Amino acid sequence: MAYDADAFTRSASSAWQPVPHYVAYRNTRERVTALIQAHPDSEGRPVPACPGWTVGRLLTHIVENCRFAETNTATPELSDRPLCLDAPSTAELLSEWARSAAVVEQAVSKLPGPAAGSLLLMDAFTHEYDARVALDTPLPHDHPAFPGAFEVALTGFAGAVLWRGLPTLRIETEDFSRNIGKGRPEAVLRGSRVDVYRSLVGRRTPYQIAALDWSADPRPWMPAFGWGPFTPPAEPVER
Repeated sequence: MAYDADAFTRSASSAWQPVPHYVAYRNTRERVTALIQAHPDSEGRPVPACPGWTVGRLLTHIVENCRFAETNTATPELSDRPLCLDAPSTAELLSEWARSAAVVEQAVSKLPGPAAGSLLLMDAFTHEYDARVALDTPLPHDHPAFPGAFEVALTGFAGAVLWRGLPTLRIETEDFSRNIGKGRPEAVLRGSRVDVYRSLVGRRTPYQIAALDWSADPRPWMPAFGWGPFTPPAEPVER
């Protein structure tokens, strides 16, 4: 879906400094790797944000997504490898991710346009936070993947607002502000970058979203928080 200029008005503070997506993805991979290695017993831990998944299954998903992206790089690396991994160990997953990511990151670094690699980045970054919640570790507020992943989430949310014909909403965090929709905003949603992002990617319940700092009744915009693959959970999966 294409949006005109009024549908997605941008402004940001100097603190919001995007880095290339391939750099942010590499950093995310390194952070996830360090997190998993620091919790050697994490493979079987359940992931509240992904019902039925364990940390091991989540890691497999991230690695398989990277390998799928690798198939689009026109390299022969996967010619004799199955796309899906058969019961790999954690060490094998991390090793394979490092190998595959090196190919993908190099390919993305050569692609034109600011959106290259954005979906892969958002998926890995979102699941890094899922794993951190599962392992009861802090969610960093200064993650270099935040700007790129947030742009994807805001664009998806903007599409839902427009498709549903909802009034314009202004979103503000400590770093940036966005007008989502056309024309003058009828309400402002304020929150930390973590709270707003997790709300946009289906990790907060409608009650938790409504409990953020809204300047008006949030109910008109609640349906838009279900977009693409994301649906707010009925019960809290994180604080």
